[in-house]
Amino acid sequence: MSEYKVDRERLEAHSTEEILRILREERDDYTPEAIRIFEEILRNRDLKSAGPARAGEPALSGGISRPSTTAGAMMIRNPGDAVHVLNDLLSGVLNGTLDPQTAAVAANIVMAILRALEQEFMTETEESS
Repeated sequence: MSEYKVDRERLEAHSTEEILRILREERDDYTPEAIRIFEEILRNRDLKSAGPARAGEPALSGGISRPSTTAGAMMIRNPGDAVHVLNDLLSGVLNGTLDPQTAAVAANIVMAILRALEQEFMTETEESS
């Protein structure tokens, strides 16, 4: 089997969103060393940017969280948005990048948002009658 040398600069050239996508969807295409470097890059970028992690953000190995592409970049404004977030949570649990307890908490938050949207819809319907 051939051994590949990991070019750190080349990995660091990827955007955060690209790295997250790679870790979520293409993880098997990269060596364990490259995966560790990607996770380290995300930790370094996360420390430089927005403070502590929010609920629902997937965790990297060692319990360090990283921004979720779906949950972090999207607001739930309709049930279709919630489906994308819930799918992302399930994918994270299944591929091992998200702790199941964290996903459960995030799913409960999504469900609470959906209940609030339902209440808002019901209130608007009553007012317009």
